[in-house]
Amino acid sequence: MSVRTTLLALVLVLAACGRSDRQDAPTTHDAPSLTAPRGPDNLVLRIARTGGSARVYAYPRLDTVVWSVASAPAPARILSFDDEAGSIAYVDAKGQPARMDFRQGAAFTVTRNKLTALSAEGTEIFGVTAEGSVERFAPGGSWKWTPPVAARALFPQADGTLLVLGEQKRGSVVWRVHPPSTRITDSVQLPKVDRAIRTQVGDRLFLASGAQLTGVRTRTMARTPDIELGDPVEVLAATPSGDRVFVITRGGTSVRIIDRYQERLSGTIELSRNPSELRMDALGRYLLVRPQGTDSAIVVALGTNRVVGTVATSWRADLPFVAPDGGVALAQGADVIVVDGETLKPAVRVRGGAADFWYPFRWTGFRPRAAALDRPVEFAAPPVDSTRSPSDSGAGAGAATGTSPSPPRDTAPHRAAGPSFTVSFAALLVPEQARELAAQIHVGGENARVVTALRDGAAIYRVVMGPFATREEAERIGHESRQKYWVYEGGP
Repeated sequence: MSVRTTLLALVLVLAACGRSDRQDAPTTHDAPSLTAPRGPDNLVLRIARTGGSARVYAYPRLDTVVWSVASAPAPARILSFDDEAGSIAYVDAKGQPARMDFRQGAAFTVTRNKLTALSAEGTEIFGVTAEGSVERFAPGGSWKWTPPVAARALFPQADGTLLVLGEQKRGSVVWRVHPPSTRITDSVQLPKVDRAIRTQVGDRLFLASGAQLTGVRTRTMARTPDIELGDPVEVLAATPSGDRVFVITRGGTSVRIIDRYQERLSGTIELSRNPSELRMDALGRYLLVRPQGTDSAIVVALGTNRVVGTVATSWRADLPFVAPDGGVALAQGADVIVVDGETLKPAVRVRGGAADFWYPFRWTGFRPRAAALDRPVEFAAPPVDSTRSPSDSGAGAGAATGTSPSPPRDTAPHRAAGPSFTVSFAALLVPEQARELAAQIHVGGENARVVTALRDGAAIYRVVMGPFATREEAERIGHESRQKYWVYEGGP
């Protein structure tokens, strides 16, 4: 997964139940656990596993639905959440890429093309065609590239570049390209790669070749020293910060820990059974380990590498997971149960919850917005030189009377009350960059403009056009701009 705000997108939250679900226990844990960080709202998306209704619930208000859509493709796994665009990229049950857009109130399949090695970064979804070419699907359009040899795996980066793994006669190779360009900007040669994982934060791509683990620094494409593990690598997982990589080797009864900074084996987590799967807590506190051949999860506290205990659960693409308060959500039969991560005592049971696919995330986009938060940027008028006479070249009536010119007014089109749609091109932290981008966007005699907004107490500067009366009109404007864009309902 890879939610340019990937880390924020990957913070997991405690699952919530529907209005018809019954809680068999209080929503608070009996024993103290780590509390969720303040900031974005804790939310959980539940999609019918066979496809159909999708609902977003607020946590801990377990009976509060904040968003819903009647029809969504059946989900298989989540690729990324983009908090800027307010959309989730996922793979549907047919193996095709799909997108759920909270602002547009829609969920749809992106393409019917047969693709493998699906991955995503933000709103951009990447896949490999049957011929080994790479395709990208973004709100602003598609892109295709045919590498020198067939692509095998894709690793989109937050800086907009794409790392592509391919197989050659003498081993593997990783190329770097920067879509929409098809020029290879760098590459690195590797032994034949069996497993690979990209750290969510940082600049490492870890690849396993037999019993060796190799790292690639994605900024320089330089290899790190090989780490010999003795047995073939089966599974890889990394902490959210990428400071540690956890490895399962064939036939082992422990999880090995690789220190990214020391670039060596730094410890092991001893288990009584052979592990077969790893799942990382997005806050880096717990590691969930699946024992081979059993429907259970071993909970490991990563602060001390301590085995807390074992809980019963089925392993699915969505469950189990760890919530921000330290609860562990489990699939048990037809129900979803949440246990405290430290005591493993049950806290919440969601009757019939296993019929849904669960995806917890954090976002501010469902909060009611005050009108004052989004307003046109006002730029100070240039000072008037009172020493100039009215006859001086360029002097106007304002200069003649010694008064300042009127400040620029909002030239956005005014629409009648009712649904409206806005085209958004970017959200930047530097106002000068936002003004520069807005000056480059012209469609149908109108210019893009900059509006300010507050996010978690900090000002951001949005480059937008609109609002427009219909989504079709907004989509047409976005397409004609020849810029990357997305459309959302409401005013800017």
